[in-house]
Amino acid sequence: MKLLRPPKKTASLPTARWNRVEVYNSGDRFFEDVERALAEAQRTIDMESYIFALDQAGERVLRALEGATARGVRVRLAVDGIGSSTWTRALRERAKSGGILFKVYHELPWERWRRGESLGARKWGLSRILQRLNTRNHRKVCIIDGMRAFVGSMNVSACHLSTVVGSAAWRDTGVLVEGPDVGVLRDSFEEVWTRSWRRLRRRFKRKRVQSNELVRLNVRHRERQSHYLDLLVRIVRAQQRVWITNAYFVPDGSLLRALTIAAQADVDVRILVPRFSDIVFMPWIASAFQLGLLRAGVKIFEYQRSILHAKTMLVDDWALVGSSNLNHRSLLHDLEADVVVADDKARSSLEEQFLLDCEQSEQVTLENWRRRSLIERFLGRLLLAFRYLL
Repeated sequence: MKLLRPPKKTASLPTARWNRVEVYNSGDRFFEDVERALAEAQRTIDMESYIFALDQAGERVLRALEGATARGVRVRLAVDGIGSSTWTRALRERAKSGGILFKVYHELPWERWRRGESLGARKWGLSRILQRLNTRNHRKVCIIDGMRAFVGSMNVSACHLSTVVGSAAWRDTGVLVEGPDVGVLRDSFEEVWTRSWRRLRRRFKRKRVQSNELVRLNVRHRERQSHYLDLLVRIVRAQQRVWITNAYFVPDGSLLRALTIAAQADVDVRILVPRFSDIVFMPWIASAFQLGLLRAGVKIFEYQRSILHAKTMLVDDWALVGSSNLNHRSLLHDLEADVVVADDKARSSLEEQFLLDCEQSEQVTLENWRRRSLIERFLGRLLLAFRYLL
């Protein structure tokens, strides 16, 4: 199927720019450049990853981190307590032996009990434990010397490497950005790293890190609301296109209305979602939203070649890459990091990859949507009851 490109020029370009932007649509190339940057680091490396697997990808990155500490570079590694739970114990031991500063964000309570740590009576409460378990660090960021950062949705995992898993490698997107605005990512890492040390933060009166035109964070509730409202306004005011790639598409009513308004205004609205997911029931839930969007004129594509895990947006000439999903978990609970791509070459790379992904997908139409099994449609509607947990 031939997909038409919209005109390239609009008036919505950001005024700020990165000094350098590089887009990666291949996990192999992404991790090659990450390893190269780790080997070139001179002062500091700050890395956070929701999943840090001790597989072939994780071992490569760990060796690069250990090599950096041997050169005298300060290395800090933060992983998520649930996302990396399988490897937390081994990672802690490797980090200790390799001179890497290591933290687990909201570690599972039994892991802390196992080490004999006392959390204090207040933190043993069930509501406190559940609150911590429900708030995850979903970011994937690696900051080199405070001026260069890799951002996106690629965890440290071999599932992204075609050299390891062949054609089953996940389709994902990451970016390398360089420039003064990397300081926002660096300061946000620092804030999350010291977040549990509340007395220390009050003592030094740490300044709260704020998002800017190029970096979108969601550490605070106000930021979450502001970014989401900004996205809705951009979609409603779009003149030419709204192209969305998202692995876990569970939109709320506001986003559905914004997409409907844009499509009915003859804007080219396309949504690319996975047909196969690492969360087996996610395509069923996404399917539950498709009928209304199709009737409004939204074009929906389901990626067929492998698991699609990317999170990118192109709204006219405004482009976003990061870790945020279009679901309630990203909107309400998890820590995310996204960057705005204003470079023409990088934005063209995102456009070309989106078109290629659509060509490697099956377009959902009203006719083939109605041919889906009743069981699949029923399960999708049933699972919507749990959408606030997804």
